[in-house]
Amino acid sequence: MKIYITARFKGNENKEELEELCEAVKASGMEDFCFIRDVENYQKIFEEPKFLWNRAKFELKKCDALLVDVTDAPSDGRIAEAGMAYAIGLPIFVIVKNNVEYKPLFSGIATKIITYDKYQDITEPLAEYLKDINP
Repeated sequence: MKIYITARFKGNENKEELEELCEAVKASGMEDFCFIRDVENYQKIFEEPKFLWNRAKFELKKCDALLVDVTDAPSDGRIAEAGMAYAIGLPIFVIVKNNVEYKPLFSGIATKIITYDKYQDITEPLAEYLKDINP
């Protein structure tokens, strides 16, 4: 199962965090895809928003699910990606740090909400989901 990962990107400030998130997903047995890493190489390369969203939609359609981190009050980008994933019928995994409130709209589209203290905490719930759909 290939999963599209979306989380806040703050430049070099959190590049390692994003890599940790991707590693936690891979450890579950899922194939990770992270737009900012795999398409933009950790840089903003799209000047025209229309091209950005066309590419994001193209990449989402090649994935089997979406994982969205909502810990830091997602902005337009993650909300749009979640909406696109919901519209095309992908399972949506919402992850959020323990004891953090998040926008209730994510509860309405989530296949599963996973709370964590560190990214490694999401590995087991994702692996269990894989086992459930591939008995």
